[in-house]
Formats: sequence, C-alpha cells, structure tokens
Amino acid sequence: MCRTLKDGVLTNKNDRGPLQLCHEPFTHCVLPNYIEDEEFLEKLQEELLDLTFAEKNNDLYKFHQSREDLKAVQSPHISALRNLIYVKFKEWLETVTHIPLNDKVDMSCAKYEFTDTLLCHDDELEGRRIAFIYYLVPPSWSEEDGGALDLFTVNENGQPADVVQSIIPVRNNFLFFEVTPVSFHQVAEILSEDKTRLSISGWFHGPSIKRPAPYEEPHPSMVQAIQIEEDVFYDWINPTYMDMLSQADIMERFEEESQIELQNFLQNSKYEQLKDALQKCDSWTPRGPANKRCYSTLDMEDPPEIVKECRRLFQSDAMFLVLSNLTGLKLHELAPESDTDDSDEETTPKGTKGEPCFCNQVRRWKHGSYTLVHDNEIEGDREFALDVLLYIGCEGWEPDQGGITSYIALGADEELLSVSPSENSLALVYRGQDTLHFVKHLNARSRQLPNKQFYDICCTYYE
Repeated sequence: MCRTLKDGVLTNKNDRGPLQLCHEPFTHCVLPNYIEDEEFLEKLQEELLDLTFAEKNNDLYKFHQSREDLKAVQSPHISALRNLIYVKFKEWLETVTHIPLNDKVDMSCAKYEFTDTLLCHDDELEGRRIAFIYYLVPPSWSEEDGGALDLFTVNENGQPADVVQSIIPVRNNFLFFEVTPVSFHQVAEILSEDKTRLSISGWFHGPSIKRPAPYEEPHPSMVQAIQIEEDVFYDWINPTYMDMLSQADIMERFEEESQIELQNFLQNSKYEQLKDALQKCDSWTPRGPANKRCYSTLDMEDPPEIVKECRRLFQSDAMFLVLSNLTGLKLHELAPESDTDDSDEETTPKGTKGEPCFCNQVRRWKHGSYTLVHDNEIEGDREFALDVLLYIGCEGWEPDQGGITSYIALGADEELLSVSPSENSLALVYRGQDTLHFVKHLNARSRQLPNKQFYDICCTYYE
C-alpha cells in the first residue's frame, strides 16, 4: 500500500504513486499526483497564466516570475492551493520533518522557457528552512526538454562538486527539501523551444540554523613584469596601438569611460596562429565550483609554444608600459604620473598600491559556461584593478547566446557596463573593489557558433 497525500494529510491509497523519499545527496521528497482533480489543475493553470510576469535576469538566473505575490492573489483555485500549502501541508511537514515552522511562507509562480535557467545555489537566506516546487508542466515533458532539478554533492570544503541526481519535472508532482549549507541545486537550462516549465515555488520559514563560515578560496598567484625581446613584442601588436597620437586619443576616451575595446589588437598572422593552436589543444581543465564558475582553463605546464609566447607578451614590461600609455595608469616606472596621483603619503591609504603586478588565465567558453558575481577575484588589499580581455575565435557570436561580461556595483543589480566577445579585440576595464563582474551563462544558442566555443586571455593588472 502506497502512502500518498490528499488535502494535506497522508492517506493510504495505491493509485497515486509512491511518496519518493531520498537522502542523497541531501534529503528531498517527491509527492506524485499531488492533486487528484484534473479539472482543478486546468483551472489553476489558467489562473496562473493570467498573472502578469516580469523577467528576472542576472548572473544567477533567467526566467519570468509572477509580479503578484501568490499569498495576496484571490483567484479561487490559487487561493485553494495556497490554503492547502499554508495550513494542512505545513502542519504535516512539521510532523514528518520535526522542523518547527512559523507562519511565514513565500510562494510565487515562475515560467521557464527556451534557454532559461537557474544556476547552482543553496537557497540559504535568513529563516528559510524548507523549499518546495509544484510542477504544472505539459504532460509530454521529457528529459530532452531540460529544466531538471539538478542536485549536487559537496567536496571537502563544503562547495558543490558533482550533479548526482536530476529530477525531471512531472506535471502535478510536488517536491520539497530542507534548506541546509549543502543543499546545492540548479534548474537546468530549458532546451525545448515550444514548451513552458510552469511551476509554483517558495519556502517555509522557521528558526535559523547555525551555518559554517564560508570557504575562502586562495587568491591566484601574482607575478611582476618580465623582459622580452623588442622585436618579439612588435611582431605581436598592431602598429596602430604603438603610435603615440593613437595612444593619447585612446587614453582620453578611456579616462572618460573607464573602459574601451580595441579592435584588431594583435597582428593578423600571430592572431591566426594563436587561434589555431587553441582550437587544436586538448589540455583543458574544468574550473568550479559550480556556485562560482563553470568554464575551462588551459593547462600551462606545457602549452603550445605560440600560447606560451603570447602569455609572455602580456606579462612583459613593454605591455605594462603600453597599457599605461593607453589608460593613464601607473603600471610601469616610465609611465608619467597621473594628474590624480596624490604624493602625500599621509592621505594615501596604506596597502592600496605596491609593485605593479599581473595574473592571467587562458579560458575556454562553450555551452553551459558562466561565472557568478561572488566569483570576485580582487586580490589582497589592492584597491583598483585593470581587467584586460583578449577575445579569440568568437566569429559568429550573437548577444542572445550569452558570454557577455557584465560589471555591476556591489549591492546593486543595475549594470554599469558590459563587454561583448569580438574577434581579436582587447577590452580594457578599470574597476574598484566595490565593482563586481560576471560572465553571462552561454545558452543553447551558443551551439550555433562555428566552432561551438570561443576563448579569451583574461588578465588583471595592478598598479
């Protein structure tokens, strides 16, 4: 005899499917066929689709959410479901989970359509104790349509490691799980172009539980400038950007905007060799954890010779000087002092400057790649940083494919500026410690790229 739920109370009835309880990778439960009345389901769906929806789009997610808080909606079928969840179901949850819950329940409706997703997170927020999702997807929904709820294991640092459970949305199924420091999950990207993943979701609240201190990743290694042969340097850089008048013009524009994009930055012959080497290379390492980033970096132990030479180019003192001339920053001892430099040591914050230094990565981006805003890698006590991005092999890229690098102010959602992939372009962005950045999730449309992926050399320079 199967245990099932009717009107918020467990009953014994074997025609509704078994309650599905699993403790790996963390405790979660699925209640199949939550509501027996099919006519009620149809009316409920109609009322939900009559709501007004607003697009939610940032580093973590892209979907549409009901503008109305469902606890205030008076439509009869939404009200009936809300009353069931808020009262009888909450009482049952307290009985079976032994978690004391208060009267606060969040509940909203979400529509996920083609390329929408909710990336890896743990749902932790003050007072959230149990998360729930009620699915109203089409009966024909399948694994190929995407939208599964992916559950992650955690590593020794309490960070998400691998997806070990993927729960496919099923119409009229009700899913819930306890919110804990290890309840990492995501809504996989919607791959269907004609189906909508309609759901009601929210949280039951109760007394907060003690959380461990968040894991702090080690900072990437910083290196100082090196010497390279002058003819090697000139072999790489487009002569336009070596001209003093051009540099002065670029600096003027950069100082106004704190960012600029330099097209055709590398000489064509070197650029084509670099692109060809990256496309042929198979020494790529996935980078996580998934709640911070998902892309691959080139193994620099034994890279192709042309890549090694390019990396030395970006680390060279000549590049430090050229970037100083392009931006007005003091990245080289021969760079002129900025008009805004304050030589009064008493008014200069200690530790905000040191010897000019640099770190970099060679990254590969393809369908599913992204970074999140708390992947903020400002190192130590350096107050400002110059981000330098060289894009490679991104011909055919379109804005709706993702991959844009967005900059936002700490504590705000409004975008300050963005950088788009562009073949052989060098993007320069000057940012402070209160400026965060992320690379928008590359969605299924990115598979239309000629090589289905692109690359960048990502550098950060400090004065």
